[in-house]
Amino acid sequence: LKDLVASSDDTVFLDVRSAGELEASSFKSSKPVVHIPVTMGDQSEITEKAPELLPNKDAPIVVFCGVGGRASKAIAALEKLGYSKLYNAGGLKDMGYLTES
Repeated sequence: LKDLVASSDDTVFLDVRSAGELEASSFKSSKPVVHIPVTMGDQSEITEKAPELLPNKDAPIVVFCGVGGRASKAIAALEKLGYSKLYNAGGLKDMGYLTES
């Protein structure tokens, strides 16, 4: 995943954590980071906002949340919308290897 992020200019990070989680800790990258909150029981916000916030359905999208479960739900919703290059980075705590210093 790190090689993909380094080699692709159009990679986007999708943070699906809640607003409260976002305030508590952030993820920094030179790549765009889009925030669309997702809950385990409701992916409607991603279905509504993805077409506007993630217009390139062929761009690599690295999805993450707090632990990894909501990222999986978001990926399933994005697949139904026709997105093709989706990668589950798991939880924010697992993503240290992707953080640029």
